[in-house]
Amino acid sequence: MLRYCTEFGLSEYDARVLTEERETADFFEAITARTPARKAAANWLLGPVKSWLNETNQAIMDFPVSPVAIAALIDLVENGKLSFSIASTRVLPQLISEPGRSPEEIAVANNWIQQSDSAALLPVIEQVLARYPEKVAEYKKGKRGLLSLFVGEVMKQSKGKADPKVTNELLLEKLKS
Repeated sequence: MLRYCTEFGLSEYDARVLTEERETADFFEAITARTPARKAAANWLLGPVKSWLNETNQAIMDFPVSPVAIAALIDLVENGKLSFSIASTRVLPQLISEPGRSPEEIAVANNWIQQSDSAALLPVIEQVLARYPEKVAEYKKGKRGLLSLFVGEVMKQSKGKADPKVTNELLLEKLKS
């Protein structure tokens, strides 16, 4: 448990829960052997994976998705190719029902890969800003909370595929001018 806190940077609570059962610790270690995102691995195990285990009354050794696939899924999220929301609510359930497929294969087949290409996002951002000229004016007068409205609209227009971080950066740039 101490190693999980010191070496992996996990909270005492996370470390305790992950080491309560040897099988869970082994699963965690197998994931972290394939991805440097140790906190994300803990969050996945203690969040979506644990939820599925509780809902289905299963043990970790019965979880149909391999640590390799979970690590690949984590890396897709960490690298900005998938949002956590899409990864946990759409890709993970498909991995559970089709454990032989890779997370990236599922995401690509379903057109869930996030759009982080500025050239593709700019027309959507410009469209959203053009639709809300009064809100743009309010934002420029100091109402900074409106940024979330614009981000939400871009996400809606892109059907959730716009990379939120890139969208934020592009919106801030556009709203400055």
